[in-house]
Amino acid sequence: MNAFRHARTAVATAAILLATACQESTEPAAAPQSHSAASATAGLTSSPSPAAKTRDEVISDFRYATKSFDLGLTVVKDPMNRECVAHSTAFSRTKPGEKDLLRVVSRLKERGWRLRGEVDADGATFLESGGWEAITGVGPLPGGTADQHSSAAGALALSATSTCTKPPSPSPR
Repeated sequence: MNAFRHARTAVATAAILLATACQESTEPAAAPQSHSAASATAGLTSSPSPAAKTRDEVISDFRYATKSFDLGLTVVKDPMNRECVAHSTAFSRTKPGEKDLLRVVSRLKERGWRLRGEVDADGATFLESGGWEAITGVGPLPGGTADQHSSAAGALALSATSTCTKPPSPSPR
């Protein structure tokens, strides 16, 4: 039970941070597509993870996966400019639920992401691809974010990290 509360708290915290952090870009998404929850769940559990991905590829995957969110995807700029961190939030005029989460997971699978565990609309859902680990969750916007996103009722937080490596140091002469 504590793991569930921690996962829910992590997703809520990510949503707050993503909703209030510096924005890299905001692009409106395409019109919602209709998918049934049954078709979205088909094939969610097994597929190989592709070769290493860049941050730009991960963000491209996030944009593709969240096309159905009517207020678009906001990508948060990492204050340390790390290429191993990608945080984003997809906003919606309606509160997203399990059906929306299943659609996003299904679309990420199309881009080579693999589900780790099960889809959890009440907590956190974990995925991996190309050396990246991602966490996502859906829900209403937490209090205090309404001013920035007045037309949004809910959001999907989607964050990923990969191993950060330092460039080689110049050799002394």
